[in-house]
Amino acid sequence: MSTVHSKTKIAGRVLVTAGFLALTLTGCAASGVAQTGAVSPSESGDSADAAPDSSADPAVDEPTGCPVTAESMPAGAVSAEIADIDGDGENDTEWYDESTSPFTFGITMASGATVSLADDLAGPGRHSGWTAALHNGVVVTVLDDSRSATLHAIVDCEFVTPIGVDARPYTFDMQNSNDTGTGVGCLEVDGGLELNGLQVTQNRDDSYSLMATGITVSADGLTAINGYTAVSAALPQDDPRVAEAQTSSCDNAPVVSTSGR
Repeated sequence: MSTVHSKTKIAGRVLVTAGFLALTLTGCAASGVAQTGAVSPSESGDSADAAPDSSADPAVDEPTGCPVTAESMPAGAVSAEIADIDGDGENDTEWYDESTSPFTFGITMASGATVSLADDLAGPGRHSGWTAALHNGVVVTVLDDSRSATLHAIVDCEFVTPIGVDARPYTFDMQNSNDTGTGVGCLEVDGGLELNGLQVTQNRDDSYSLMATGITVSADGLTAINGYTAVSAALPQDDPRVAEAQTSSCDNAPVVSTSGR
């Protein structure tokens, strides 16, 4: 695979390690509802009541976001407002452009910066993408075509594609074709959201088992490593987690999709 503005690439399948924990999944809104506070601008003082330092350089203390780029969101792209990802305190915009081949996913920031990457997924139907900040502060983007999904991070105002333990771009299985997964989601943990690879399977009694594997993306966006697994057994078919585990979503992060044509 090749990506635009990508420093490196990776892959890794959602593999499992032993562990049985209580599992609470979060779904994803498919509308362009703004998020708040996914990435917070740096604090310049010890408290809100602290007096401003008149000697401070405003250019240093005030968050300015990513620098303006010549690239911008294409006319006609499907877009949604998302939380601030570059630390300037202003909401940004993610978008999908299906006028290109391959499709292009991008983020245009309030600062005037735009970053984008080529969607190399080969699925013939609808392609979707979302962006969210994880509990360790890393901002990730996941693109999917309902068959598989690719993982990307936004570091230093550009996309980076994390590499898995197999030295390939990290990918997710969306159809359990390799018995490694059926979807992508987020789990609420201390400090925020954790990226999870999901796998739901039907039991002999027609109930379902759901396994979530925590994934850690490094701060520089170069690597992604599988961690613990959490398993929920004997879920009824109408449990919303069963359906969510067969999609790509993350809490209330808006999703943008192509038309599927």
